[in-house]
Amino acid sequence: MAAKPVTKKLINSVESCVDDNLRGLVAMYPKLRLHPKHRVVTIRNDRDTGRVAVISGGGSGHEPFASGFIGSGMLDGAIAGGIFASPPTGHVLYAITHLHKYNSGGSIVILGNYTGDRLNFGKAIEKAKIAGVKVREVIVAEDIASSHNKTGGRGLCAEVYLFKLCGAMSAKGYDLDSIHKMALDVCKHMATLGVCLSPCSLPGQPPLFEIAQGEMELGAGVHGEAGIAKVTMGTAKEVTALILEKIVDHLKLVAGDRVTVMLNNLGGTSILEVNIMCSEIKDYFSSKKIKSERIFAGHMKTSLEMHGLHVSVIKLSRENGDFWLELLDGSTDAPGWTGTRLSVWEDGQVGDDDDVLDNYTRKASAGPSLSQSQQELFRGCLQGAGQALVKSESLLNKLDSGCGDGDCGTTIKQFAQAILDYIKQGSVEHPSNVLWVLSEIAEKDMGGTSGGIYSLGLAAASQSFASSRTVNITAWLAAWESGMQAITKYGGAEPGDRTMLDTLHTASVAFKQNLSSDLKTLLRKTGDAAEVGAKATASMTARAGRASYVASGYTRDDDAGARAVAIWLQAIVDFMLSKI
Repeated sequence: MAAKPVTKKLINSVESCVDDNLRGLVAMYPKLRLHPKHRVVTIRNDRDTGRVAVISGGGSGHEPFASGFIGSGMLDGAIAGGIFASPPTGHVLYAITHLHKYNSGGSIVILGNYTGDRLNFGKAIEKAKIAGVKVREVIVAEDIASSHNKTGGRGLCAEVYLFKLCGAMSAKGYDLDSIHKMALDVCKHMATLGVCLSPCSLPGQPPLFEIAQGEMELGAGVHGEAGIAKVTMGTAKEVTALILEKIVDHLKLVAGDRVTVMLNNLGGTSILEVNIMCSEIKDYFSSKKIKSERIFAGHMKTSLEMHGLHVSVIKLSRENGDFWLELLDGSTDAPGWTGTRLSVWEDGQVGDDDDVLDNYTRKASAGPSLSQSQQELFRGCLQGAGQALVKSESLLNKLDSGCGDGDCGTTIKQFAQAILDYIKQGSVEHPSNVLWVLSEIAEKDMGGTSGGIYSLGLAAASQSFASSRTVNITAWLAAWESGMQAITKYGGAEPGDRTMLDTLHTASVAFKQNLSSDLKTLLRKTGDAAEVGAKATASMTARAGRASYVASGYTRDDDAGARAVAIWLQAIVDFMLSKI
């Protein structure tokens, strides 16, 4: 079968398109500031506003989301990832710390409910908190089509609603807690659903999927993924009814309710079609005696050139609905809405704040130290675990190929090799410091979702040790449990969801149950439990992570992440037993 042709796009190169896009934004609106090394765009300030900074971001390819909504009364800054990819933790932390210099009221970070964003933004938020920054997060998850998932629906164009609402409250001088409370309340009253008529294509690639003539995808997302069902193409009136019936049911709307509506052009829909749909939306709600107070339409959160749209609705609560409308009506000069004063040219709009991260380093005690003999044991454990993971690259890639990118082994090998390099000369005297370094290695050398998971878990374990007085078995268990709690908080998974947590949890339970046993028994029982936990994932239904998005027929073997944990845990057990 002949390969599908690559879709034509006006870019310079696949590699430079994200950065070229950001340079173009500040060329149009020179009063914005581009921080190119971190792919961050901010409002330019030279003094403390005293306000709350409103921050967001995510993958590129969704323009004008999110940088196009920077301006007074909306976002103060945004972080751009690669095409359809979450920005790395370091870039998010840079944005938070830079904006903290000029907004002492704190920061509210708005992110979509995607594993990569939750992990990378979550790690940055936790780092910022450790450094003393006042910061709150709002995870937007309003998509109806994916609302059945364990971690909730995806965050779609309703994130832009939060940009406007939070930005308007900040402009009015409200404090961080008040803005955060409002945002969480609004999130309970939002729902989004859309349709896709033709797919998009990543730069340098053919279309991501196919849609037959006369069909459309219901419930399409913004990352080029197909929807939840193929349905027959209909008229604008029919499509409107199909979407809004589900939204009305989801929000439990009844006659007399009031709503605001956002119609998001996914990128390739003509303005003529958008206008027609707006008219049909107005008529539909009128027929149900539901008052549509506002209808906003345009490119909000696109999916490159995808032909389709999302309809997002906020049910205006009786208690706060008028206030929300007041916020939505507040003035803004964000260029995603219209041309603004930011269009006036001014020199110096490009340049990183190179010293900002140096002022926001980790502020934590080193915690208790290890004796010389304990250090040698710790170093040997790390070496054994790293070597075992390097040898397991092919196995883990094979396990990952059915439900992921087939690169789990390669990704973990990069992590393991970086650890092996570190322990050749790095100090292992303080477990807290070592675990923090490993967390940073996972973030930088491992990358991706797996890197985010390991980084969060290790950072939490590090903080647990920092507050411990001694290094003993109980302290290691506390650090272990702290790591799992952090992974659950930001990754959304729990034991039983077919992830690495199944191995970690099963082994930790065995470890805890055998604390009073002799060391050999404790180690053997823990290693055996890790194997049981990894094997159990083969028969589990994936409810979190990438495997949850594919058919169960592709997940018949052990979960790659769970198997990886069993491999390094067993390597540690074997080394410790050899020294007893």
